[in-house]
Amino acid sequence: FSQIELVPIMAINRTFQFLTHYGYKQDVLTLVDDRLLATKMTMDLRVIIMWDTDATDVELHVTEPNGEKCYSFHNKTKNGGFMSRNFSKGYGPEEYLIRTAPSGTFSVSVKLFSSMKKYTGTVVALRVYTNYGDPELERSYASTVRLQEDKEIREVA
Repeated sequence: FSQIELVPIMAINRTFQFLTHYGYKQDVLTLVDDRLLATKMTMDLRVIIMWDTDATDVELHVTEPNGEKCYSFHNKTKNGGFMSRNFSKGYGPEEYLIRTAPSGTFSVSVKLFSSMKKYTGTVVALRVYTNYGDPELERSYASTVRLQEDKEIREVA
């Protein structure tokens, strides 16, 4: 699963930022290979999804304020947005990141591209972070949505 390492690397660096902020930097350095740690890996916006059904392809779509849509087949935007690789088997995750977000409204949608679970559907878990990795400013929003039909698209944030 190429690029799946992006999600844990982001989480490790976030944890490092928070522990450093609260005075535990030396404790972390004994537990984590410092090659995985960035000096500062903060993002204005981070969106991550995962789902509960194997052999399922869920796509994350983020529309930026200028109307440009970032998704698996257009994974880099003019504003600097980046979408991780599309995982079409397994449970995800998929992730959108933008270090310096333009002002305005972003729209987040999920699309059930295909699923083997036609009767029960697929539950998608979403987490949206603003000021990701900043111990004083970070905020998050979590939600779930059930997708039933192939090609169904739902706006979630």
